[in-house]
Amino acid sequence: MSASDVLVLGGPAAGKTHYAGQLLGRLKNDRHGALRLRPGGADDLRKFEEVLACLEEGRAAGHTPAKTWTGMKCQIETRNGDQILIEWPDYAGERLASIVDNREITAEWSASISAARAWLLLIRLSTVSLHEDLLTRPTGLTPEHAAADERRVDGAGWDDRARYVEVLQMLLFAAGQPVFRPVAGPRLAIVLSCWDELDESHPPEEVFRARLPLLHAYVRSTWAEGSWTAWGLSSLGRALNPDSRDDEYARRGPENFGYVIRPGTTDRHSDLTAPVAWLLGV
Repeated sequence: MSASDVLVLGGPAAGKTHYAGQLLGRLKNDRHGALRLRPGGADDLRKFEEVLACLEEGRAAGHTPAKTWTGMKCQIETRNGDQILIEWPDYAGERLASIVDNREITAEWSASISAARAWLLLIRLSTVSLHEDLLTRPTGLTPEHAAADERRVDGAGWDDRARYVEVLQMLLFAAGQPVFRPVAGPRLAIVLSCWDELDESHPPEEVFRARLPLLHAYVRSTWAEGSWTAWGLSSLGRALNPDSRDDEYARRGPENFGYVIRPGTTDRHSDLTAPVAWLLGV
């Protein structure tokens, strides 16, 4: 199988590195989940050895440099023995942001986008760049927190709410997917990563709608009902530091940490493969 079934996407510092390490660890070792790593089904697990080694020591892995191209594919199996290909086409998150700035998608990535039947988009809310607008700063009013010289917003660069809408529009165009009717495929999972950073007691879609209303409205109006969903994800379960060791984490092992929040719920589940399984309908 040469075409990818699932693309894992994410902007800078969205947690894609840690999710990749934890997900592949689950796929490789867990025999009770809906998915498992097919023997010999990864093109180069060495790319994640450093990530896994850091987590096993109770330390966070470093950030992937923007110039580093470390796309990876791995073949997995479902309970029924079906073979699926999951791909991280662009490991450095800056590249996802750059397609909007440069108005260009590489030929290699375009081929993967066209072939994939599902996209998993990681968004870390704590790093989203937002510009104030008339909804947050009405004309003629001065917010209490603003000093006299802070009343104007220059609006330089992209607001990430608009950037993610543009990214999805460009991906749909690259996939040759018409949008004059609700999109049934590729299926889309919006995954709110680093959930442990959020003080939230609401289901992921409610958080998605409240925090990113423009993107939520676009996804809801573009994708068919049942073809997209929102998840919460904490790949590590807690914050780790790359320069200091978490002894408990190292002692118990990374396989005992991390969780997802399923759509419509607020409960934590340890099966990090669940969003991928939903995308695949297994």
